[in-house]
Amino acid sequence: MYHEKKPLRLSGKPFRLVSIAVSSVIACCITSQAIANETTLWRSGMVAATAAAYLTNALNADTMLMESGSSGDILFLRYSARWYAEKSTYLNQDFKITPSLQIGYSKWQDGFSLSHADTSNVLDLLPVFRWSGDDLPLFDFIDTGVGLSIISNENISDRNMGGPLQFNNYLGVGWLLGSREQWEVSLHFQHYSNNDIYTENSGINFAHLSIGYNY
Repeated sequence: MYHEKKPLRLSGKPFRLVSIAVSSVIACCITSQAIANETTLWRSGMVAATAAAYLTNALNADTMLMESGSSGDILFLRYSARWYAEKSTYLNQDFKITPSLQIGYSKWQDGFSLSHADTSNVLDLLPVFRWSGDDLPLFDFIDTGVGLSIISNENISDRNMGGPLQFNNYLGVGWLLGSREQWEVSLHFQHYSNNDIYTENSGINFAHLSIGYNY
C-alpha cells in the first residue's frame, strides 16, 4: 500500500455515472433544504464539500476514510484524512510498523434528533501506527493510536464529557482490497475521555466501521 502513488484519474464512464448521480442528489438536497430550513441547507453544503474533497483529494492525503458507528443511543459519522510517514520500522523481515497522522471531523448525534442541543462537532488529531505483515493472522493490518480531540458540546445524551478537550484511544483491525490494495475496510474501537482534567468525566466508547481509499 505504501508504494509510489498513482495519479487519481477522474475519467471514464463509471466515474461519470457516479458524478452525475452524486451531483443530482446534492442538487435535489440543496434545493429542498433551501425551502425547508437553514440548518439542513448548510449541512447539504458540507456534504457537497466533503464529496469534492474525496473525489479530488484536495488535501493530498495518502488515505481518505469514512467512518460510522455508535455508542448506545449516540450515533456518529466521521470524515478523516491520513498521511503516512515515508519510512516504516521493520521488526523482522515480514513485519513492520508504519506511523501516520490522521485528522478527522465527526458529528455526534443523540439518536435521530436534528436539534443542535443534541449534537456535537468533534475534531480529532490522532497519530496512528499501522502494524502489518505476513505474521498477522486473519487481518492485513492493525491500527493503534492515542490522540487529542476538541468537542463542541460537552453534554450529549446522558453523558457529561466535562469540557472541550478530550483524549482518544484508537484500536482497529482491517483488510486491504483491490488490485493495488487501494481499498481498505476495518473495524474499530475508540474511547474518548478527559483523563480527569475536568470535574466531570463520563467518557464514551464507540464501535465503528471504516471504509478507506488509498490514493
